[in-house]
Amino acid sequence: MSNRVMSPMFVDDAGTGLVIADIRRYNVFTSLFFLGRHGRLLRELATASGARPGDTAADIGCGPGKLVRALGAVVGPTGSVVGVDPSAAAVAADRAADPRHRYAQAPAQSLPFGDAEFDVLTCTFVMHHIPAEHRDAALAEMWRVLRPGGRVLLADVAPGPAYRAVLNLVTRHGDVDPFADADIRRYTGRLRELGFTDIAYTRSRYQTGILTAVRPR
Repeated sequence: MSNRVMSPMFVDDAGTGLVIADIRRYNVFTSLFFLGRHGRLLRELATASGARPGDTAADIGCGPGKLVRALGAVVGPTGSVVGVDPSAAAVAADRAADPRHRYAQAPAQSLPFGDAEFDVLTCTFVMHHIPAEHRDAALAEMWRVLRPGGRVLLADVAPGPAYRAVLNLVTRHGDVDPFADADIRRYTGRLRELGFTDIAYTRSRYQTGILTAVRPR
């Protein structure tokens, strides 16, 4: 999505990308963008990730930690979830509000974990915030920290034609598509190069494209 649309909620950190600066405004935006159905989308993403009871999961670019909590409900008390975000404000707020899960401050392209630590990774509405020159590194990090047999889910906005037309009218972008950089399918080739298999794309009815893949055993 165009930085001009999102910039009031973010600061541009050179080398890291756009970092959340205002959690409250971000929560308001997501509620409006998804027409109050963000909670349903989060549950859909947690299910689509393939997370199961007992899994170890991480949400990369976790923001306010809502998907962390949705994943936690799936993996249950025998599993664990860690949220990762480059925003110190987001991580501090998440730790204060949600002590059940672990949080770490780091960018997607430099994950603070050992090799093969996780069964499931999610990274939603994040890739277009990472500088283009670091996106391949972010995907390589996801491969590195996933266990063989592990599953990754990438997701980003994918508004339908009618919704897109309304957004363009409101944001006054005219012929410029503010969502051109958010098509999550652009990472299919890189995932395949890294060795991921079972790559699949689906489009949620909640204006979101979902790309899933497996690190083979």
